[in-house]
Amino acid sequence: MMGLAVEIVDLSVGTRGRALLSIERLEIAAGEFVAVMGPNGAGKSTLLRTCLGMQRQVQGRVTILKESLGRMNAMGLTRVRRLVGYVPQLLPTHSELPLTVREVVSIGRTGIAGLFRPLGKGDWHVIDEWIDRLGLSPLAARPFSEISGGEQRKTVIARAMAQEPKLLLLDEPTANLDLGWRERIVEILEAIYQRARLSVVLVCHDLEALPPSCRQVVILDRGQVLAIGPPERILSDELVGRLYGPNLIVRHQNGRHATIPRGSER
Repeated sequence: MMGLAVEIVDLSVGTRGRALLSIERLEIAAGEFVAVMGPNGAGKSTLLRTCLGMQRQVQGRVTILKESLGRMNAMGLTRVRRLVGYVPQLLPTHSELPLTVREVVSIGRTGIAGLFRPLGKGDWHVIDEWIDRLGLSPLAARPFSEISGGEQRKTVIARAMAQEPKLLLLDEPTANLDLGWRERIVEILEAIYQRARLSVVLVCHDLEALPPSCRQVVILDRGQVLAIGPPERILSDELVGRLYGPNLIVRHQNGRHATIPRGSER
């Protein structure tokens, strides 16, 4: 038995008297690709921040890669975060110290080598390997701030993977990308999972952003788990209509999923 990558029990997270999350139990198995979906304000990003120890935890137990985050000190959180790759929803657009694509990717390796230790030949090999795998080699010397949004997403994914994580957390990696870039990011996530077989938690809105390897979906609504299961069963016309609007229906084909307006299927 591979065990659990994420285990949440009796979790309650809130701010300013408002409940953000109230989860009785949520388990994500090691090596599993799970999507967390739900409308705006459902608590999806809060869940990822909680898994990183970045969100104040009112009560409950959060265990990441067999490490309990409750009352963990800064050194302990740093140790856990070295095992967790994180791709945030919002990417930095400006920097007082502009970094190249290669330098941004190298940040992911710094946590392994140590903050004040120079990166060695082996570290740079891993960095350049991920730059190459994600097709970023021609851009390696370009300033990160000058490349496209899709290329920035690929760079941040490469940064997370250069960390050689056991758990990858992705917060809306296809947000604000055109259809072509969305499909490229989906293909990249599928290839990464097939190659590395690490645990992946993908937060997204669009059904079209789910790669075929995603075989488990968690639906959040108002901070609570509404449903868990395979996408073909969970992502029904009824549930999607309830969450996103009654005029949508769902189509599943070859491990991919999509919504279309009701009536357009004819």
